[in-house]
Amino acid sequence: MKKIINLIIVFIVVFLTLIFTNKTYIGAKELQKAQKEYYSANMDIEKIIKRKMDSILHTITLGMVQEGSDKKNLEDIKAKIIILKEQNIKNITYVAVIVAISLLLFLILDLKSYSLMLAFISLIMLIYGLFTPILQIVIHKNVDFLGDIILSYESKTIIGTILHLYKSGNFPVALVILLFSVLVPFIKVLSMLIVTVWSEFNIAKKALKFFKHLGKWSMLDVFVVALLLVYLSMGSTQNSYSQILNGLYIFLIYVFVSLITSISVERVLKNTAK
Repeated sequence: MKKIINLIIVFIVVFLTLIFTNKTYIGAKELQKAQKEYYSANMDIEKIIKRKMDSILHTITLGMVQEGSDKKNLEDIKAKIIILKEQNIKNITYVAVIVAISLLLFLILDLKSYSLMLAFISLIMLIYGLFTPILQIVIHKNVDFLGDIILSYESKTIIGTILHLYKSGNFPVALVILLFSVLVPFIKVLSMLIVTVWSEFNIAKKALKFFKHLGKWSMLDVFVVALLLVYLSMGSTQNSYSQILNGLYIFLIYVFVSLITSISVERVLKNTAK
């Protein structure tokens, strides 16, 4: 009976984690779309000049000439971005709270159920961390009369960056990021899942050695992502700025949870080997 209750708790926690992480991903994509629309409108010189002229005419005629709908649409998009940003903060906070609660469940769950739960959470965080935007880069310039003009806007994901580096000919960099931010983490998480489920088989002793060896690489994914962020934002000047997005926080949650999971799984294997 206790085992069934543990499995129900594991299912509920994993399901909630999936729901709120997916909500965070969708929110991040909506924000990315709204920002792209807003910044694209501020990159179109013709539209910028038209809005400026409409504003001047509106002022000169004391409001008799109405400003174009383009400015109103731009203000609506800007308001939408503010709302989406607030919602994105709430979403990632909910995910962090659920994960924090899940880490405390070692108080009521048996070790194997706890390890299984954390392994699934690690997998969820890894997948969404790779596909959710991690960094936004905006390049702008203040031009006389026209004001602040957006020259370039980019919102990067880890997977998107790997593809971009590959297409642009930076094969070594793309390969390193692919290896240590995608392949090694996936192998690590999937192996933790498999070993937790089949911990009672003879593979347990070999798996224990494998985890000890894999532990040497446990923080390399953080190092590679840190290098990636430096690489993406190294061109920042007074005319550009970058902003960390929810994808990075999701990936960092994965790193932390996977570290706890590996410790928990190792204890499961040690108990099984006795």
